[in-house]
Amino acid sequence: MKNPVPVVLSIQDMSSIGRCSLTVAIPLLSAFGSQAVPFPTALLCNHLEYPNYEMVDFSEHLRPFMDCWEKNNITFDAIQSGFLASPDQIHIVIEAIERFSKDKLIIVDPAMADDGKLYAVYNDTMVQEMRKLIAHAHIIKPNYTEASFLLGHAYEPETVDEAKIRQLCKELHDLGPRHVIMSGVPHQSEAVVAVYDGETDDLQIVSTTLVPVKAHGTGDIFTAVLTGALMQGYDTLESAKIAANFTTDAVKYTHETIGSMRDGLLFERLLGRLTNLIK
Repeated sequence: MKNPVPVVLSIQDMSSIGRCSLTVAIPLLSAFGSQAVPFPTALLCNHLEYPNYEMVDFSEHLRPFMDCWEKNNITFDAIQSGFLASPDQIHIVIEAIERFSKDKLIIVDPAMADDGKLYAVYNDTMVQEMRKLIAHAHIIKPNYTEASFLLGHAYEPETVDEAKIRQLCKELHDLGPRHVIMSGVPHQSEAVVAVYDGETDDLQIVSTTLVPVKAHGTGDIFTAVLTGALMQGYDTLESAKIAANFTTDAVKYTHETIGSMRDGLLFERLLGRLTNLIK
C-alpha cells in the first residue's frame, strides 16, 4: 500500500533558539501533510543573528547515518537542503542525493547570504562549492543576494526590472536546475519572488505586501512551505504563491503581536492554514 504521507529528507542545521532551519521545517512540513526526516548538519544553541553562539559541526556523523539508512532500506520521496556548516558538507549532501534521490525531487536553498553579504561563517569557497550543489537540484530557492554571489555579480540593492530578473534566473538555470525561485528581489513596496522555468523560459512574478522589518528565518519558512506544497501536488508557481503568502502573513502577525523578530516568526498560530491545503 502506498504511503499517503510523503517523506522528505531535510538536510540543514538545528538551532535551538530562533525558529529557523530544522525547527521550522519539521512543524511546517508536518502541518502540510509530509513527514520531515531531520538530517542535522550542525547543532547550534541559537541562530547566527544573536551576538554569541555555539555550534557543533555534525559532519562526522552524516555518512554513518546514510550507511545505516541504506542497510535498513530507508527511502525518501524528496530531498531538501538548507544551511550547511561548511563547504565540505556540500560533498556529503551531493552524496546523499546520489544515494537516496533515485529521480526524486531535489530542492536546494543555498542559504549562505543576505543583504549583500555572506554569513559570517562563510567565505568565497562556500560560493564555489554551492555552485556544484545546485547543479544537482530540480528547484533552487536563492534570495537575491545569494543569486548575485552564485553568479559572481555585484550586489545591486536598487529595484530591478523584469528583464534583469529574467537574465539572473536564466543564468542560474544554466548552472543546472530547471526551476529557479528567487526571493527578496529588490522593490520599494512589495515582497517580490521570481518563479522561472528554464525549460520553457517562462517567468512569473509573485508579489505580496512588503512589511518593512528585518525578519530572521523567512527564507527557511518559505522553503519549507514550498516543499510541502510541492509534495501535495501543487505546481511550482502555485507552491511559490502559497509559500510567499504564508511567509508574509507570518511576518505581519509577528510584527503586529510582539514586534520583535529576534526569535523568528510566530508561525505556530498559522499552521492550520497549511493543513487546510492538504489534498
